[in-house]
Amino acid sequence: MVESIPEKDQFLIAYPNYVLRETVTYPNGGVSRFYDDGVDMVIIDDEICSCRDGEQIFPYTLITDKQNRYMKIYRRVFRFLGFDPETIEKCLQKSRQEVLYFTKKISERGEHADSSPLELLFEQNFTDVYGMRALKYLQKEFRISDEDGNNYFLDYLVDTADSRVAIEENGIHYHHPQLIGIEGYRKQLRKQNTCALWGLKLYRFSTEDCRFRDRIEDDIRSYLGKDTSGFREAGLLLERKTELYEHQEISLAQIEERRERGIRAFLIVLPTAAGKSRIVEEDIMKFAAGKEQFRALILAPNTNIIADWKERIHKDLQPLQDRIDIKTYSYAVRHYHEKTGDYYSYIVVDEAHHAVAPMLKRVIQYYAPEFLIGLTATDQRPDKKRLEEIFGNYTTELSLKDAMEKGVVARANVYRIETNIDLSHVRFNGKDYVNADLEKSVRVTSRNELIVNVLKDYFTEGDAGKRQGIIFCINKAHTKEMARLLNVAGISAQDYSGDTKHPEKVMQEFKEHKIRFLCACDMISEGWDYPELGILVMARPTLSKVLYLQQIGRGLRRTSIKKNVFVIDVVDEYGAMVRPCSMHAIFGNSLYVPFGDITRQDYLPGQMIEIDGIAERVERIVEVDIHTFEEKYGDYYSQEQLAREYFVNTGTITSWIRKGKITPTVEFPFGSKKISLFSPEDVEKYRKELNIQEHNDDTVRDDFFAFLEERDYSLSYKMPFLLSFIDHMDTIGDAKIEDVLTDYIAFYQDRIDKGLPVDRLSCPYNAETLKDRKMIKSSMLTNPFEKFERKRFMYYSKDLGVISLNHALLAKMSEGDWERVKGQMKEDLERYYKGGTEK
Repeated sequence: MVESIPEKDQFLIAYPNYVLRETVTYPNGGVSRFYDDGVDMVIIDDEICSCRDGEQIFPYTLITDKQNRYMKIYRRVFRFLGFDPETIEKCLQKSRQEVLYFTKKISERGEHADSSPLELLFEQNFTDVYGMRALKYLQKEFRISDEDGNNYFLDYLVDTADSRVAIEENGIHYHHPQLIGIEGYRKQLRKQNTCALWGLKLYRFSTEDCRFRDRIEDDIRSYLGKDTSGFREAGLLLERKTELYEHQEISLAQIEERRERGIRAFLIVLPTAAGKSRIVEEDIMKFAAGKEQFRALILAPNTNIIADWKERIHKDLQPLQDRIDIKTYSYAVRHYHEKTGDYYSYIVVDEAHHAVAPMLKRVIQYYAPEFLIGLTATDQRPDKKRLEEIFGNYTTELSLKDAMEKGVVARANVYRIETNIDLSHVRFNGKDYVNADLEKSVRVTSRNELIVNVLKDYFTEGDAGKRQGIIFCINKAHTKEMARLLNVAGISAQDYSGDTKHPEKVMQEFKEHKIRFLCACDMISEGWDYPELGILVMARPTLSKVLYLQQIGRGLRRTSIKKNVFVIDVVDEYGAMVRPCSMHAIFGNSLYVPFGDITRQDYLPGQMIEIDGIAERVERIVEVDIHTFEEKYGDYYSQEQLAREYFVNTGTITSWIRKGKITPTVEFPFGSKKISLFSPEDVEKYRKELNIQEHNDDTVRDDFFAFLEERDYSLSYKMPFLLSFIDHMDTIGDAKIEDVLTDYIAFYQDRIDKGLPVDRLSCPYNAETLKDRKMIKSSMLTNPFEKFERKRFMYYSKDLGVISLNHALLAKMSEGDWERVKGQMKEDLERYYKGGTEK
């Protein structure tokens, strides 16, 4: 806490229960004041947007890193530009934002957004921390809305067992207050404060953060958790049978009859005052009869309708009122994830035309009750098709195999094209194949022709010849080659990628059946929906189960006429260990039968398989290898992950491998280098053998002081280096290496100027070498900096020219701690030189 003068501080006058925790002054003269009441924090910025002509903008990390540190500590963090009593009071007095319904329309960005370069960089950081399976936990383009109906998109949301964490990747040109100006910055803060009112912790990572690899990876683990054990997946999006009823009268018997036919969602469109609520009350009573676990949820747009429902339930359904929750849309939007998807057996959505709002749609599709009923009025008729789609989908924790077996998604009939293309030499980067290597190997005419021949042989006649499909290719050039070969063979096809001119026109022609096959690389992996899609050709080998499932998901929509999808896996020759994903591997089915149902393992020789005019006799059943790389090694530690686990740097791990102290469980060639992976069992084995203690954010301060107390000084370097770093360290723990280097050199130059020994005889520093900044910088980074880096107390970014303190350590250190460190370094220096330098 810093001293303040409450009688002069407007915020403290208005909120005397808060204290001024910290004040930060920026190079442009702007100031941020950090207040807290022990639970929430309020940050007030003044003059932070000012930028004089020719003035260099200050590092954006001064804002993001400091805010992230406090975001972890406090329940909510609000930020305002200037003291704005009305806005501040509005935020602090609301425990939860109340948004009635959302009237400002905006496109569903999350359904088609590709990752930006900065987002791809963050995703790389994220998977470096948590492994290649972890991408499934990142919900992209998560939408929130403020009380005025303004929509905002968050780059990512991670849903954990006890919190919801939002992540924004912020390039400086669109987020730095000196570049976006006052109104732009206020809009950014409105979005951030809306997150706080939604109960979301928002962490911002700048371009510089993402490029500072070691530091951001430690930050991700600190802010989100050590591992993914508490993360939640979004789940499969499945269909439920829905019926729209628009007649003036509907009887309970009709609802019950449709329910018995498997209709799980019902939309009733009746005029206002036509008795919709009464119908629901009677149906709830009938549905709940004899069900001990019955629970119902009634959703309505505002408190007036909620009060009416409560009165009705109390009057007419009193025996059930303790088992019926009645909530506003806004409450449900913020709390739905606190219940499991199958918690309620019966859900009512009143004024259901509001379900087209994306956030309410998210709630409706999260729950999977036994019965869902929506009520709306003819004088507010919505887009009926959109409503049916929204009510007709829900998420589930079922595995894909279970979902197929239960008939909630289309069955998959699989055909394998086996090639003689040798991919054993293709490099991979620990997560997936290197695209440049794939291009050389996969873009082979003979391989492409095999795909075309299979499509000609099986999918040009009868019902199979009417099916449309997608061929997933490795890159844009591959899409063009496949499309050309298909067209030459008389099968209409079009390449579809980021280079495609008029992509909307191409997609429309595809939907109008003018094009049979799209040859795509990146544009259709996620967020694209075409229910009639009947053929998927997996021509791009991948080790990523997430990517493979995204692609497969494009064809799984089950319709009244489409019960199955054909999946064609192109299977090349691979090395013994780095084997890509395939349908047989995903489903754990080691028995291959051409065009067989992937969920079945009971086919017998001589059986006939007939689908859409394709007739294949089971001649033989082939056993295939289903152990993919991800399945075998998905939970293994890379060298980077092992370094974080042991609280050392990656150089130390490399050294231990070279010296034979530890041996990788498996190794794979990567050009002239190797990728080393360690099994969880070996990680624990070496922890015991090397007596490596548990280190984490809670122990980092004690670890730091224990390291300093060792006083291991073969030369003097560590002491002047640390003093120089502390003198130049800013509020987020960063120091420019050139500033640190200048003071570091000055320390030794001062000794020479005074005629004192520079250091011990083994020290290479003298009047001449001190003039060579490049040489001294290299020396400083090798020793002493490397000693601090090895323990993960500091990091260095060559690109940014910055040495940075571990943010977890920075958060633990007080002003008194830093004075203690400086005092020890000065005392140790004095003692060091008094001990003599004749060594």
